Amino acid sequence: MELLGSLGYLVIGTGNLCERMVGYTTKWGDSSSDFNPIGNFTVEEVLEIGRYLKVPDKIINKPPNDGLGSLTDEEKMGVTYSQISEYIETGKTEENAMKIIERLNKSTKHKRKEVPIYTFERKITVD
Repeated sequence: MELLGSLGYLVIGTGNLCERMVGYTTKWGDSSSDFNPIGNFTVEEVLEIGRYLKVPDKIINKPPNDGLGSLTDEEKMGVTYSQISEYIETGKTEENAMKIIERLNKSTKHKRKEVPIYTFERKITVD
């Protein structure tokens, strides 16, 4: 099988800022992409873009679900995307949701960092 890169293809990411904030992503799974045009938009902003682009209502209004069970993303996280967005935009939201968001953000910090690589001096470098 040919690699996508050998064909000149790129992998587009679809994760949004709310998901990144709470680490609702699979490390080296759905977070792996060559570029992500919606990565700095909250869910509400992504939906607004979708409405502008005339994405069908059945897609816009569908509760987000990662496909790994019957629960929605919000049920799995214990907070709503609108609470996460509010926290991102204002630094606060409903008290219990704020605790969950802050806990998730802290416990998933490793998902937002580059993998550390041991470095040492070589005669030839790789760019």
